[in-house]
Amino acid sequence: MSHRMDVYLTVDTEASIAGCFAAPERYQPLLCEPVDGMVDGDSQALGFLLKTLQQSGLQATFFTETLQSRYFGTEPMQRRAEQILEAGQDLQLHVHPCWRNFNHGKVIKTEPDDHSTGRSVDDLTAIFTEAIERFEDWNLGSPVAVRTGNFSAGLDTYKALSRVSLNASSNISVATCPPTDPELHYQHNYRQIEGIVEVPLTAFRSYSPKGQRVQRPLALTACSSHELIDSLEQAHALGYDMVCLITHPFEFISRDSFRFDNMRPNRTNQRRLQQLCQYLKTHSDRFNVTTFSQIDPQQVPIRNEDRQPLRGSYLAMLKRTAENYYTDHLC
Repeated sequence: MSHRMDVYLTVDTEASIAGCFAAPERYQPLLCEPVDGMVDGDSQALGFLLKTLQQSGLQATFFTETLQSRYFGTEPMQRRAEQILEAGQDLQLHVHPCWRNFNHGKVIKTEPDDHSTGRSVDDLTAIFTEAIERFEDWNLGSPVAVRTGNFSAGLDTYKALSRVSLNASSNISVATCPPTDPELHYQHNYRQIEGIVEVPLTAFRSYSPKGQRVQRPLALTACSSHELIDSLEQAHALGYDMVCLITHPFEFISRDSFRFDNMRPNRTNQRRLQQLCQYLKTHSDRFNVTTFSQIDPQQVPIRNEDRQPLRGSYLAMLKRTAENYYTDHLC
């Protein structure tokens, strides 16, 4: 009998600095636009995601940023967190330390300073502790898993996480932000670091337009439907224990600027999610779509070696590039 491979659909749910650090006197951060993506009274971002997942009977983990409440206050993201849970989805912690540049709705400094590594372990512990406390301010329970902003992580990150009440993380993406610590350069299988179960973002080997091999993350904006599904099939055939994919609510809308002007549905990314969810639903005998809240640190298979890498084709890259260009410039 064929094994069932764990599949993690993850959604980084976050506000946007939206130019505030570059010109604080001119721009303010935005939350409704990148999270809700309201177009003609309909949410084409978070609302679309939740509806699509419900229609497919699938659960995703929504890593939801909490330090933004230093600017927006507790209530705005709390309402979105409640919406996520009411839709039967998994709510976990996302941390962007740059939001510590705000205090009670005011800018106190403008250096981005968004790293979750390269700080003292005590400083990192304080950041994660505050982020957890702000999550708990929503009165929706406590998180058991975390994803750092921009996949910024090092051994110091895990030393800090071991001090707070978290079981799991998804902080490693060698395709987008390779850790400075070489021992963290892996992208397949569950790992355990400082007692934390790490679920790395899966990547595959694609091509640049010049034919050079490049790492590509399994992300809705980075992959065509064919590449997403082909990667799942390859991973299953190679005996992977798990695959982790990522998206963001704002990826399901198109806009004309970093200030989210002229928002409209991004039909390409919406179609990719719908096709992916339908595929996973149809092939549930082989793909176990699960969430971080269901991770049992005592049960997950921890392996210390990477599997054979996933590979994309040059033709698939060309088709995806053309598809993205059409969406970005002609729609």
